Amino acid sequence: MKIIIDESVSYSLVKILRNSGHTVIAIAEPSTSGLLDNEVFKIVLKEEALFITRDYHFTNSLRFDSTKTKGIIYIRSGNLTASEEVGLVLKFFSKYQPDYFSGKLVTLYKDSIRIR
Repeated sequence: MKIIIDESVSYSLVKILRNSGHTVIAIAEPSTSGLLDNEVFKIVLKEEALFITRDYHFTNSLRFDSTKTKGIIYIRSGNLTASEEVGLVLKFFSKYQPDYFSGKLVTLYKDSIRIR
C-alpha cells in the first residue's frame, strides 16, 4: 500500500510500515519537510495514497476531500507515546482492509474508531 505520513505523526510509524513492505513517503524527511497543508495534500492526490496525520485541518472535507484519496486517517487522541500511536494504526490495519476505508475519513481515538 502507498502511504503518506504527515510530519505530525511519529517517525517510528514510517519505519515500521516500510519494514512491513509498504511504500511510505514521510513528510518529515528533508525533501518534503515544512510543506504547507495544501502542498502536502497535492502529493497525496498525485501519489494516489493513503494519508495519515494528527493535523486536525485535514478533517475539513471542503479543503481536503477524502473521496479523492485512498483515505485519510486522522489520529485524534491527545498525548500518545510513539508506541501507542503506532499501535492504534496497526490495530486499525489489522481490522480493516484498504478497500473498506478508501476514500473515507477515518478518525482513530484511543478506544474507538470513526469512519465516514
